[in-house]
Amino acid sequence: MSETKIKKIIPGTFSNMKSAMDIDSLRSEHESDEQWEVRRMFMEEHKDDFQQEELVTLAQLFTNIEFLGCRYPPQTMKMIAKLSEKVAAQYRNSRKNKLKRTFVAASDAAEQKAKRTFK
Repeated sequence: MSETKIKKIIPGTFSNMKSAMDIDSLRSEHESDEQWEVRRMFMEEHKDDFQQEELVTLAQLFTNIEFLGCRYPPQTMKMIAKLSEKVAAQYRNSRKNKLKRTFVAASDAAEQKAKRTFK
């Protein structure tokens, strides 16, 4: 997505906001260290491109998508995908050799338990 399209989506973006933003003060008390590190990296990468309020919102959308599997309108998903390319690639690469979670539908788990068969 081009910078021009992003400007149309979020008015006021890319305003010369080169001020010293204290990103570390933006951590939420409920965030895990891992989630905070990814969100902080996203904000560090884009701190000169967005107003603080917009940046915090975009970073939260990104972590919601990455960690919680949230979905947003297609236009928003495309914009976040474009903005998060580097950070997402770096984070996913760091996760390659870690234990993966496997989600199973409750109905499948109940059926497997009843049959005492596990895949």
